[in-house]
Amino acid sequence: MSITGFLSDFSLPEIFRFIDQGNKSGVLMLRSRSESGATSSYYIWVNNGNVITAANQLNDEGLLSLIQQYEWVSNRVVTKLAQLCPEDQPLGLYLKQQGALRGEQLEHLFQVQVVQQLCLIFQLKDAHFRFEQNTPSPTREMTGLQSPARIIEVVFQKLIVLRQLFVARHLRHKRNGSRLSENFCQQLGLTMDIAFFHCLKLSLFDMNYTLADLAKIVDIYYRPYDIPKSKFSAARALI
Repeated sequence: MSITGFLSDFSLPEIFRFIDQGNKSGVLMLRSRSESGATSSYYIWVNNGNVITAANQLNDEGLLSLIQQYEWVSNRVVTKLAQLCPEDQPLGLYLKQQGALRGEQLEHLFQVQVVQQLCLIFQLKDAHFRFEQNTPSPTREMTGLQSPARIIEVVFQKLIVLRQLFVARHLRHKRNGSRLSENFCQQLGLTMDIAFFHCLKLSLFDMNYTLADLAKIVDIYYRPYDIPKSKFSAARALI
């Protein structure tokens, strides 16, 4: 069974509320078209009302590529372990069992892969969506962690506030002659990485974050922290 429509008719919070209250399992697919005619696709998988992973392609390589980007383990090792991972087991949990990843690294990967897609999705003015129920879970894209779909509405509210804060901070720095990225998703992604690599507890899934806490998150983006080599060029491009 599938449900289709447009975000102009059903908002994202309404869709995730439907998934949560109905304990739905399946995949939410969204497709949007830019003014240039380019099409973008987004996929969010849920199981019993919980978000389990997200991606923008169906090639089963998103999580593996993200892990390789952080250089926590050599590409050769993680690629070999991915080949050995049982098809019915989340790749992230298997890598943890094999000692290749730690629990806190899995938590960060889960938040990055989900928030990365949500950050893009919540900025869509309109898009066609389709929710396909009871589809197989993409174990190679899964960390093994999950979050209740009802929390996504709170995440969207935080993203709205964070974007406003980033815009206000950008305008202030622009007046001072600083050059900063105007890409909100890049700013947010870099902020999450900086916080993680400097042992700062940051989770947009935390229900207790206040406006002051969100402002502190924005402050992290402007701190002169060093981050792993794989992220250094990206940081240089953003600041």
